Parts: sequence; C-alpha cells; structure tokens
Amino acid sequence: MDEILKDLNGEAGVKGSMVVTHDGIVVASALGVGLQGDLVAAMAAHAILSLISAFKRIGQTRFSKFILKSSYGKMVFVDAGIAYLVVVLDRHINLDATLITISGAAHKIQTQGRIAI
Repeated sequence: MDEILKDLNGEAGVKGSMVVTHDGIVVASALGVGLQGDLVAAMAAHAILSLISAFKRIGQTRFSKFILKSSYGKMVFVDAGIAYLVVVLDRHINLDATLITISGAAHKIQTQGRIAI
C-alpha cells in the first residue's frame, strides 16, 4: 500500500495521500512536506465519518467519491472497498486527469483485499 501512495504522490499537484478505514483509522500515510500528518488525518477521519453519517440519514450506506475544495487546496475521498483513499491536492490542479490516476490507485488498494492496522 505504501508503494501505491508513493507512486500517486509522484503525480503533479499531489501533496500527499493516505488510506483511512471506514471508521476513520489511518492505516497508511504518505504526506508531503508542509502537511501535518495528525491534522490531515483528523480532518480526513472527521470528514469521512460525517459523510457516512449524512448518507445513512438519507438511506445510503456509502459514497464513491467526494471532493472537498478550499482556498488552501483540494481533498479527494474515494471508496477503495476496504477503506477510503484520501488525496490532498494543490488548489490550482486540474482535477480531470488527476481523478483518473486517483481512481487507478483506489482500484489497486481495493484489489489488495486487506489492510493491516
């Protein structure tokens, strides 16, 4: 899983990435310079748990992809089956091409079929 995150982080505009379980536990993390791991992890876990809670209220159990945009940058949350892939992006990045790469990384995580906590 670390290799998948490392390869993803090599893409232009990707500041870092992590894998978070459905209950908000970080199982793998590869964050770039300037990103505080505990802060990004807390934000990602809170966002995932809040989204899951909101979706349950409307009768849905999961989401496939969620994009959070801010003045600092963007975060993309992708369902990777066994967990969520969270990617932190530069605010000026064009998402079209990058989402293809992110989806590919999520698929690789999903096909691994297991995570170690």
